[in-house]
Amino acid sequence: MRETTRTFIAIPIPDPAGSQLVRWQQALAPEIPDCRWVESQPLHITLAFLGDVPNRDLNELCLSVAAAAGPFGRFELRVEGLGAFPSAARPRVVWAGITADDLEPLTALREAVVRAATQVGYRPDDPRFHPHVTLGRMKSERGRPCDLTGLVRREQARSAGTFPVVEVVTYASTLQPRGPSYAPLNRAGLKGKKSEASH
Repeated sequence: MRETTRTFIAIPIPDPAGSQLVRWQQALAPEIPDCRWVESQPLHITLAFLGDVPNRDLNELCLSVAAAAGPFGRFELRVEGLGAFPSAARPRVVWAGITADDLEPLTALREAVVRAATQVGYRPDDPRFHPHVTLGRMKSERGRPCDLTGLVRREQARSAGTFPVVEVVTYASTLQPRGPSYAPLNRAGLKGKKSEASH
């Protein structure tokens, strides 16, 4: 039995926005044939990818993240626009954008979660944060450049709708031939009232 668990902390995208994203993937698939589309559910916004965490530390990590997320109130986000990392001209990851009238609640929640994980001894792999939902990854076939600039421009105004952020979930990720499978280790509901007054 493995003594570590591949772990990340994320905001799951609920339906109907989640289902809209799957339909968006299906619509894009014929136009980006070299993309391996994410099939693992739920589609999500990663707040912190922690990599392999020793199983003995998982409980403390989950409790720390839940304590950090609990004081936050619920807020709404919108899935809008298409993009690619590192750039549309040389894409490796295809994503849907996350926006809102005010992104401060998301930024503050992410910072609190990262702080909580770091205090337990697990700093995220990448300190940068660009809110997005990964839709697919380009297959690594050299000599076949794929420029998505025109497609990204065309899909700029496309939206999968708004959704409420009601929880932060710590997930276990198990790598499999068809892609990773996710299992929730802990669900931390947002119980605070700070953000609710503005909606």
